[in-house]
Amino acid sequence: MKNDEIFSLSLDIGEAIIKSGGEIHRAEDTIKRINNAYGNSCNVFAIPSLIIAQSGKNIQLRKIEYENTDLSELARLNELSRRLCYEENEEINVTRKKLYPKSLELVCVCAATAAFCLFFNGTATDAVFAAVTGLIITYAPYKTISLPLFSSNLADAFIAGVSAYIPKLLDINVHPDKIIIGAIMLLVPGLTVVNAMRDMMSGDLVAGLFELFNAIISALGIAFGIAGAILLFIQL
Repeated sequence: MKNDEIFSLSLDIGEAIIKSGGEIHRAEDTIKRINNAYGNSCNVFAIPSLIIAQSGKNIQLRKIEYENTDLSELARLNELSRRLCYEENEEINVTRKKLYPKSLELVCVCAATAAFCLFFNGTATDAVFAAVTGLIITYAPYKTISLPLFSSNLADAFIAGVSAYIPKLLDINVHPDKIIIGAIMLLVPGLTVVNAMRDMMSGDLVAGLFELFNAIISALGIAFGIAGAILLFIQL
């Protein structure tokens, strides 16, 4: 491959790393290592929504529109970057691969929400309804629309709150608070906070603060959504 092709490919991998939930420091380091392996001097600046890189006279920008945590994809991208660093550059495909069947995703969503509900002293009935609520907010029709982070979490949390109170209206003996806790654990930005701390400790203060602010916005969306659902059912 030519140097410009390697430079562009390294940016593709860096962009994919951030989109898969990887920390900013990892994306920057991957881009630099790939280019250094081919003798290219490279300068990189990245934040969760943008990558700017320069190699010689070649300057490229990548706007990152969305982020979705996928640890298996991160592992695959790490393997691709290692192959490139060892100059094994045949059949390199950066396109995101869907490794998990939908049936497995359904099982994992149900298991995670039910387990968290039980962990916080919910009953078996609560766990069942938490699993159903988790499926609703994971596969809701509006998920096909690219909503901003705050709006997406606000809608998910509100629907989770409403779904948790519906069994109560049907005189089913459940604890809505336990159902809500189990369901919203799918939304809690735990990995985002961890990545923010790691980036700040690595010296990427701007990227770390950006991610931390995203986590705060995400948490506010969850809080407002749940509060809205609770206020709605208090009025009823």
